[in-house]
This record gives sequence, C-alpha cells and structure tokens, in this order.
Amino acid sequence: MKILLILLLAVQGVLLSALDFGLILSQQAVFADPEYVEYSPIAIPWFAAPLGKQADLYISGGVGAGYTDGEWKHLFEVYRSELTVTPSAGLSFSIGRQTFQDSPGLILSGLFDGVSATWDIGGGQLNLGVFYTGLLYKETALVVIGQRDHDYFAPQHVAGGINWEKTSIFDSSLSMWLSGIFQVDLNDTNEKVHSQYLAAKFAAPFGSAMHFDFSGAFALLQKRDIHTAFAMSANVYRLFYGTVPGIVSLGGQYSSGAADGTLDAFAPITGEAQSMVLRPILSGIALAQAAYTARFRENFFTELSAAYLFSTDADSGSPLMGGEFCLSLAWAPFSDLVVTLGGGLFLPQMGNAFGDDATTRYRIELTADISF
Repeated sequence: MKILLILLLAVQGVLLSALDFGLILSQQAVFADPEYVEYSPIAIPWFAAPLGKQADLYISGGVGAGYTDGEWKHLFEVYRSELTVTPSAGLSFSIGRQTFQDSPGLILSGLFDGVSATWDIGGGQLNLGVFYTGLLYKETALVVIGQRDHDYFAPQHVAGGINWEKTSIFDSSLSMWLSGIFQVDLNDTNEKVHSQYLAAKFAAPFGSAMHFDFSGAFALLQKRDIHTAFAMSANVYRLFYGTVPGIVSLGGQYSSGAADGTLDAFAPITGEAQSMVLRPILSGIALAQAAYTARFRENFFTELSAAYLFSTDADSGSPLMGGEFCLSLAWAPFSDLVVTLGGGLFLPQMGNAFGDDATTRYRIELTADISF
C-alpha cells in the first residue's frame, strides 16, 4: 500500500506541475428584425494536461443562460473534450468531442463525438474520423440535413469521412485538398436522408500579395429516390501593405437548387450561415460578395462587406433575392479581451423574390470575450 500511495502521489505531482487551465467569460447580444432579441452570458472553464509523454487531455464546457423569445433558459454544454494519443511522430489518434470538417468547408463543420486519426504521409496529411451527432445540442450543432432534424433535441446521424491535404503540388505553389464525406440518418422517421459527398479545394498565390482558391463538392442524396446535387466556391484575395494594411476579397458561392429530375438542392450536413442578416445555408442559393478588411491600429480592425443573393430553385418566383451590406468592428485592447460589434442590412427591394411589400431587415451582434 505504501508503494501504491507513493506512485499515486508521484503521478499527481506530474499532472499538477504540467496542468494548464483557464476560464473564458463570453457574452453575446443579438438584435434582429422582426423584433428578435437574444442574449447569452456563458462561462467556459477549460483545462489541459499531458498524460505521460504520448498522450494529452483537454476538457472544456460552457455554463450560463440564454434569453430568446422572451424566455430565459439555463445552458450547459460540453465543448471540445478529447484525449489525444501520439504513438509516433506524424501519427495521432483522438477520442471524444472534437473539431472536424471537410477540407473545403462546404459540407460538415463543428464539434462532434467520435474518433479520428491524423497521419503525415508522402509529404501530405491524411485526416479521417467517424462521429455520432445524437449527443449534441442542436442549437449549436446546426445539423440540418433532414427536415425532421429540427424536431429533436439532438439530430441522430453517423457522419465522418476522410481528408487529404497536399501542399507544393509538383514542386509548385499550388495546394490541394480532397475529401470524401458520408452521413447516415438514424432519426426515427420515414423521411430519412442518407448522403455521400466528394469535394476538392485548390489554392495558389499570385505573387506576394494575391491569393486564389476554388472549392467544389458533388453530393448523392438518398431519399426515397437517389438525387444529385453540387456546390462550389471561388475567392480572390489582395493584400495591401503600408500605414493601413488590409485585404480586399472578391468571391462567390453557388449551390444547386431543387429542380425536375434527379438534380436537387445541395444539402450540407451542417448549415453554416452564408450571410449575416438573411443567414441562408448553402442550399438552393448563390451569392456574389466583396469585402474590405483593414487594421487601423494594432488592436483595432474593421470590415466592410457587400453581397447580392440569388435563389437557384427552379420553382422560385424570381432568382433575385436582394442585396446585403454589413460593417463590423473588432477591438482587442488587451490580449485577453476581445470586443466585436457588427451590423448589417438586407434590402429585398433590390430584388423581387420576396414581393413588393417586403421591408428592409437588419441584424446587430455584440460580443465580448475575456480570458483568465
């Protein structure tokens, strides 16, 4: 017993000496049309510790409250919490709640429960994982592949896939990412949607101040019948140096909409908002956008953006949805404090998809994060 006690105290001493922990206090307020108000103060404790020389543990969570639709709700959620084992250089395995996404970022992105592996091979990197979504909080998981997903506390799917990244293709500045993603619908419904995706991304610089990337994804959607769908994205970035450094970007996204025959609306597994105010997911929509980001001071950033949105559904009354204009500010007076303020307007009057009586919509977001 004395030997066991000495060993336990020794292990505890190693963990305590290497333990790293902290606390993030986060607050977000949202005001949007029509008469939408949201406020959520959350405390996010976290800690990390090595478990020997080849394993690391990280645990984080959120405790707070949320105000929406005139009601307060208690919030408790497990964030990134995973055990990572590195048996050799260039090879690691992770189990727990962890971040995973397809390489182009068009299909699947977020925190998921499962297992993954990362392997450096052949001058590139292979990343694969299998995950279950049924333990996630649906308001933050944003799993939207099926119509019934909104009816469950946590949509039940098995999802995952494999990503491969290769830089310096043919000893050039071209980089390439390839992804194969799958999703199996486990919800108790007759409206199941199983899906498989192939995706790719290519990126290359042009000189020292310009950068170009292109992404595309093809999907097979297994509903009652098999449908096809696709999405793509292209962007050009131009860097400016000098007294006020900044970035100008031009780009666009396109996703297939519902149509006759086998072509259907593109259905990402998780629905990231494609604009600030209207906030459509990448399904049955297209948009062209431009943005300018500038750093006026070391700790002060601003971004001005404009976008025009289109509907790609064949049965939509008009493809012209309207224009959106946004301005956001970010201030970090200290390294542990970040305050952001953003707002935007969506003008349906610039299109005719919403009818003649459609009015201007707005959205304002204020966030403040402080770390201890």
